[in-house]
Amino acid sequence: MFKYKKSRLSAFFAAINIVLADIGGKKTTYIISFRAKSIIIMSVSVVMLVACERHASTSEQMDIAEKLMNTKPDSALTILNSIHASGFKGKDAAKYALLKSMALDKNCIDTTTFDILEPAIDYYIKNGTPDEQFRTYYYQGRIYQNQGDDDSAMLSFMNACDLKQAVTDSLLLAHTFVAQGTLYLKQYKTKEFIQNNMAAAKLYGAIGRDLLEIKSYTNAIDGYVMLNNKTAADSLISICVPLVQKNQDGEAYLFPSLLSYTVEFCTPADIKSFLNQNQDLDLTKDDKMNFAQGYSKIGDYGKAMKLLSEITPDRFTLDSLKYASVKIDILEKQGNYEQALNLYKDYSAMLERYQKELLSHDLLFADKKHQLEIKSFVEIKGRDRIILYALCGIFGLIMLVGWLYYRGHLNRAKRILAEKENENLKLGQENLRKEKEKVELERDKKVLETVNLKLEIAQLENERNHLKNLQIEQQELAKPIQNVIKKRLDILNGLLAKEITQSDCYAEPYNKWIETLHNDKQKFMDSTRLAFAASHPKFMEYLEQHGLSMYEINYLCLYAIGLRGKEVGNYIQIKRHYIISHEIRKKLGLDEHETNIGLYIRKLMRNLEK
Repeated sequence: MFKYKKSRLSAFFAAINIVLADIGGKKTTYIISFRAKSIIIMSVSVVMLVACERHASTSEQMDIAEKLMNTKPDSALTILNSIHASGFKGKDAAKYALLKSMALDKNCIDTTTFDILEPAIDYYIKNGTPDEQFRTYYYQGRIYQNQGDDDSAMLSFMNACDLKQAVTDSLLLAHTFVAQGTLYLKQYKTKEFIQNNMAAAKLYGAIGRDLLEIKSYTNAIDGYVMLNNKTAADSLISICVPLVQKNQDGEAYLFPSLLSYTVEFCTPADIKSFLNQNQDLDLTKDDKMNFAQGYSKIGDYGKAMKLLSEITPDRFTLDSLKYASVKIDILEKQGNYEQALNLYKDYSAMLERYQKELLSHDLLFADKKHQLEIKSFVEIKGRDRIILYALCGIFGLIMLVGWLYYRGHLNRAKRILAEKENENLKLGQENLRKEKEKVELERDKKVLETVNLKLEIAQLENERNHLKNLQIEQQELAKPIQNVIKKRLDILNGLLAKEITQSDCYAEPYNKWIETLHNDKQKFMDSTRLAFAASHPKFMEYLEQHGLSMYEINYLCLYAIGLRGKEVGNYIQIKRHYIISHEIRKKLGLDEHETNIGLYIRKLMRNLEK
């Protein structure tokens, strides 16, 4: 966090005026009153407090430390350090361990081992109240985060959130939402990142933690900027500005969000005004990259490159990826295509490494895995309840058999009971086996669907980026081809938005496109071929060299845009569909059953354009 000097406050709020004017078209002047901050640290009081409690019981001392935890965590840690806890066992050892872990965390002392928290984990997870269990899971997750074990940290936070309906510690619940949101951001789960920070902001606001409320709202603003959702970002900015007026320390959190918002959504004139008014501020590394991106948008490449020269990003991190992306854009606009290409190669390698590392962990699928575990737990409890009822029934049956024994039918009753018990046991075992197989199949199916979805989204993004570059760099293309490229680009953007947001409204252009397919098949197939001729010339040349006719090339282009064999057949609606496929396979030298022709064509297109 950095502090603004009084002389810079006017520039900061002038920048807010620019953003608010863009949102609602109204100029608003804010008069900032500087509150006198009186920090009264009663060190003498702490010493006296410890001295007075010297003869008090250790339980009373821990109670005092717990009361001071949120307001004076340093005093709480001092009291806990004065306690000799070596002889603690059971609940006392768990309480001391949890309080000590809380005090260390609130005093920004990061621990990477479970030496202190272990007694709390051993006792509270099974025997604690919901609040005690919740706190234990949270600080367990914090230690995993300090170790860099994001998978285990996410699991701990999700276990904590399962108790959210029963806990009373609203502050720690909000902290948990924020910590979990940070892990979601690493997975590119921006929607979940926003949801967690919005939930945290509401909790912070309800308990009067204004600064943390502002921080969570600005995190959500950053998420909406990533999703290109200007309307939602506008709404949150209108909430944050009055909060910052009340608590000026919140400027440190709001400014970076205003900067990214302005660069992403505002006009070049507004961007220039914002940058000029705030260029003298002490900027973080991320702020400098956003400033450089802003200067690039208004054409001031010299200032943009100067800012980037002051940054040394860490390798193989999100910061390094953002740095490379911004610099590539500037180099291209300057005409330094060779440098841009070399940097793009490094960027691609870094991105591939980051994605492989992400996929190598369970973090990406932690939500679904946790949901399956909860579902399995519920099923086990239900099964145990059924078993209990069954046992009760059997007990009643035994009593009946005993009564029948005295009636002279003991032997016959025992035989019937034994037969029923064996039958029920076999049926129960068979049902358990089938249920287990069903759960495993559903889990494998969901994992496979998730992986396929990511691969399909990555393929759509690659084609979209390729068409964008082609649209920008090759303005001399014929107008019909440009129109086909633009239409295809709009369709890809809609499909990507639909897959990322899970909202069908973004796929409306794609749906309209599908409706027009049946109106003029030949025109569409010809236009698709022209688009591929422009974007993938080597691919088209390869097909022509193998003697494929124009109609056969049109036919393969349907596979290249993502249609499957059944969809191609339904579209062209001719009985020769499989005959055409057979003839094409012969010309391309493919065995009839060697590979799926759609997969082969898309793979061939990618390999030829590398």
